Amino acid sequence: MKTGIGKPVSGIATFGPEVHENPYPWYEKLRRDSPVHWDEKLGGWLVTRYEDAAHVLNDRHYSSSRVALARDRFRDARWKPLFDVLKAKMSEQDDPDHKRVRGLVNNAFARTAVEQWAPILEARAGGLLENATKANQLEFIADFAVPLPLLLILEIVGIPLEDRERVKTWCDDFAVVALNYFASISPEEMEKGLHSTCEFRSYLEERMVDLRNSKQNNLLSGLAQAEQQQHRLSVDELLSNLLLLLSAGNETTTCLLSNGMASLLAWPEQMQLLRDDPTLIPNAVEELLRFDSPVQFLGRVALQDVNLGGEKIRAGQLVLPMIGAANRDPEKFDHPNELDVTRQRNHHLSFGHGIHFCAGAQLARLEAKIAFETILRRFATIELVDEGPLKHRANFNIRCYERLTVRVS
Repeated sequence: MKTGIGKPVSGIATFGPEVHENPYPWYEKLRRDSPVHWDEKLGGWLVTRYEDAAHVLNDRHYSSSRVALARDRFRDARWKPLFDVLKAKMSEQDDPDHKRVRGLVNNAFARTAVEQWAPILEARAGGLLENATKANQLEFIADFAVPLPLLLILEIVGIPLEDRERVKTWCDDFAVVALNYFASISPEEMEKGLHSTCEFRSYLEERMVDLRNSKQNNLLSGLAQAEQQQHRLSVDELLSNLLLLLSAGNETTTCLLSNGMASLLAWPEQMQLLRDDPTLIPNAVEELLRFDSPVQFLGRVALQDVNLGGEKIRAGQLVLPMIGAANRDPEKFDHPNELDVTRQRNHHLSFGHGIHFCAGAQLARLEAKIAFETILRRFATIELVDEGPLKHRANFNIRCYERLTVRVS
């Protein structure tokens, strides 16, 4: 049984290999010894206590627009198309621009109510498990956690079947940039993000007239047509927020399912509680989000000199609320390093906090609820196949395992 988070660590690099597989001992040390921590290599502050992280995410003295910082690091004009799209994301904007774009996106979302997708999700989840039923084995990530949210979000958005493979590639490349460019990213990842963003922009420009005249009831047409007080989304705003919604509705939900299943396998008595009482599954989804958050940090920029946790943060400095750390803060959560699917008052930060609370949160919750209901109902036994230590993908911020093979019966 996992009952602790290991020995305190010291002298390690932010996002380095020492913490990649298990960052939680590192988070604990930072919360205890330096909860608002200046990282020289990063050139920014790490915020690890829950109250401090929630404060930064909800306080107007911290801006969501981080593009200016990155433009200073990547000065070559060739990056401009990528940064222009990043800047147009609603998650990069402050009010009033954020309120305008979020309103247009919400209006488009209102045309596709989340609950209507439940029967389709249930059918697809069951279909994806058919081969596992015959083979008594399932590569949970590749054969279930990836295709389930991917197929749904592409259908909700309205991406034609013949375009879905390349759209996924574009979104995955952009997601790596969007969640890491302001903190830690390689030139190769930036290159892929730039290429995919330009490809997707050309794709949308070719379809824009048809989309704005379309009678189809999907999110892409809704975004292209969305108007509010004579404002409509520009091509960059449409592209960036479409990429944001596709990435959030695809990659991060895959991470939720992956990390959630790995956690339940590590805590089998918690899985048994869900078998005994499936009505606990919605509550369990919140706990799985808290326990091993798909997104480990968010970024803000101080708009003026501020004091936080006894430290003076200067105007223009980068501040990273560490979501994975805040969600395990013992000042907020009892026994935070234990998985408890019955946990109440679980106000985790995995969907963000404040005006930038995740627009797709209800869809992610529905997908995870149906996914775990379906697999637990289908299989009386789910056991991890021993293929050596589980390893995470290279991207620190989008926390997800590479493989998770299970034996089922």
